Amino acid sequence: MKSKNAPSKIIVTEKWLRKNLNLSKKLDQSLITIVSEDVLASAISTINPDGIAALVEISAIPNYQFNIKDDFVLVLDRIQDPGNMGNLFRTALAAGVDAIFLAGGAHPLGQKVLRASSGSVFHMPFLRFDGTEEEILNSLLKSLSELSNVGFKIFSTSSYNKSSKKPSKLYWEVDWSRRTALILGNEGQGIHKKIQEAFNETITIPHSELVESLNVACVAVPLLLERKRVAYTSNK
Repeated sequence: MKSKNAPSKIIVTEKWLRKNLNLSKKLDQSLITIVSEDVLASAISTINPDGIAALVEISAIPNYQFNIKDDFVLVLDRIQDPGNMGNLFRTALAAGVDAIFLAGGAHPLGQKVLRASSGSVFHMPFLRFDGTEEEILNSLLKSLSELSNVGFKIFSTSSYNKSSKKPSKLYWEVDWSRRTALILGNEGQGIHKKIQEAFNETITIPHSELVESLNVACVAVPLLLERKRVAYTSNK
């Protein structure tokens, strides 16, 4: 049975086929077109292509539709770096996140994001808000309010600062068994002030004060997988 995420066409070089005989046998042979290395290089933006590329229809990208069983949503506020965005999709998929909300930022279908995600974008439903900054914020706040109304706990993340007047929970103090929406902010500016004001519960990761803040993609790993650990432990 063909997966809805399957490519509609695969282009490969003869060199790649010779080097990957076992892997090539697993591909749908009717989709394969053999091309020269020059043709492959001209078709994609990768500087040093591996020798294979796939064409995937936009319709294969999973559309976000709220499911009453959803209990974990990742919210990304204006993440700009394509590498960060791709890695966040990859970590979210590994952690069992149900969907990602995107307040602008790098587009998931950008080539650099797709490569960094290692294909995770094709398996992770997302909802991207576009428009002016105000329109994006209003749409996001409305969606977060709707999640809150059906029982989601909305958490912002903040840099670790012992002298901060704003109280933050350490990430292992959070009840991860609850329905949760976790918000991660822009690389330079963090989470927008209006979002913080609307949902003011924050969590943080303790680290050396020699470092002002952590990379957003790095922050996501312990936070998202902590929930996975809690779920795994409770099911043992």
